[in-house]
Amino acid sequence: MQDMQDMNDTKKQADAQDSRDYSAEERYDRRRAKITALLKWLECEFFGLFIFLSLMATTLFLGRAGKFIFGTCGLICYICVMADFGMKEGAKAHIKNTVRGDCVKRGFGLTLGLISMLPALASYIMLLLSYFKVIGSALLPFKILNLGLWGYIDLFAPNMKAADMSAVLLAVYPIMLLIYPVTTYMTFKMGYDNEDLQTKIMYKKS
Repeated sequence: MQDMQDMNDTKKQADAQDSRDYSAEERYDRRRAKITALLKWLECEFFGLFIFLSLMATTLFLGRAGKFIFGTCGLICYICVMADFGMKEGAKAHIKNTVRGDCVKRGFGLTLGLISMLPALASYIMLLLSYFKVIGSALLPFKILNLGLWGYIDLFAPNMKAADMSAVLLAVYPIMLLIYPVTTYMTFKMGYDNEDLQTKIMYKKS
């Protein structure tokens, strides 16, 4: 146990030595981070497209189980994209605070997560308007704007008719949206505190 702790301490010392700032920017670029956060939704959809093309065939053989598997793969992909973003931005903020004397707060990760969620939230509003017949059926554009989650959505909306859609989707989808702010906030905090995800998992019980 002591050897493992020593290895952990050595890694933290190495990480501290690498916390050097080579950029010319005096402060953490919050505007750039916000724009990048918004674009992360697009990156999620880019990978969601590959998952859609690769796994859609599973639904032909596995039915609802295939849709669940398909949706779960997309959800994991979204989490990975946002976790990577959060860790990197948190580390940048940590360096600017330590080296340049900036004052970025840990809670800024939540702001970035909420910004990245905005396009998906807009698609949800469009779905609500469609369900309550304010506009025509918007299921097709809604699914296209959520390619990685198409499998989950199909469980409640098997076709493109809003009339056949289960109201459960209106309650479940906002929960899925939480992956954006929650994942980004948690990993931003870890990067900010100079924590390593792998090490945190390994030493959780120690």
